[in-house]
Amino acid sequence: MSDNNFRVAVVGAGGTGAYYGGALARAGAQVTMIARGAHLDAINKNGLQLQSALLGDFEVECAATDDMSTVDRADLVIFAVKSWGTDAAIEAMDSGGMVGEGTLIISMQNGIDSEPLLTKAFGAEHVLGCTATVSALISEPGVVKQAGGPGSLVIGELGDQQPNNGKTSVRVATLVEQCVEAGLAAESHENIEMALWMKFTFICALSGMTALTRKPIGDIFAQKTTTKMYRQVLSEVAAIARAKGIEITQELVDITLKTTQGREPFIIGSMGHDLIAGNPIEIGLLNARVVEMGKELGVPTPANFAIEAALRPHEDGDRNG
Repeated sequence: MSDNNFRVAVVGAGGTGAYYGGALARAGAQVTMIARGAHLDAINKNGLQLQSALLGDFEVECAATDDMSTVDRADLVIFAVKSWGTDAAIEAMDSGGMVGEGTLIISMQNGIDSEPLLTKAFGAEHVLGCTATVSALISEPGVVKQAGGPGSLVIGELGDQQPNNGKTSVRVATLVEQCVEAGLAAESHENIEMALWMKFTFICALSGMTALTRKPIGDIFAQKTTTKMYRQVLSEVAAIARAKGIEITQELVDITLKTTQGREPFIIGSMGHDLIAGNPIEIGLLNARVVEMGKELGVPTPANFAIEAALRPHEDGDRNG
């Protein structure tokens, strides 16, 4: 890419945000990482180090801050904060000059509610639909390790912003090209709502089951009972999607299960990692959200309810408990 004029702000430079933002920085983009604490200090002192199974190991020097009011207008905002930080992050973005004319925002959050919240705050013209699938985490301050996952990035226009001719918009095509040039597995999608719901279905099962069992997917799929429950979680989320007009069939559920069974056996979802570390977990955004929507739509969600019931006591983290 080698475009020093392409300005990127990564709001939430944890594992996921730093992986994608780091790749763009290595390719020449002007990237600012929004981080905090020891991670922020390490990036400012030593740069960001990525240890990636997909991109290789490398270091990049980039700006880093915890004060979004100091960040100038970005061409692209990567929104990757944990769910409990969403409202505060949006407010901080809105108070500064980060989002201006022509700024595009893509969310890499888990869940299904991020795009509506960002659209409400900044307008539909700024928000693209996006799914990011990668297994990456902060291994130590300033160091992000990406050990698994395809590292895929799927981007598309939402709702009324979609071109009438059914083709990819110029701005989506341009962004995808920039990401591909940075070595990322990026592609456009003409039905991004479907892609978002497929990701939500996948992550509710992956994060929900690995957090519930405190085990990676290899151990889950080694047992008939946990494999059966994993599939039931997928099926329940797909049923919610169909009730909302998104046609995720049982065949797609089975394809998702088979694909996940073919992934690295050591993978643990982000909620599983957070639970094991004693951090707050995103249960309200994932399985509990499925239960909530199930009640509204009259769709039974017993497997997701079991996960919610078991994990709600850990929602705020265990470090002080």
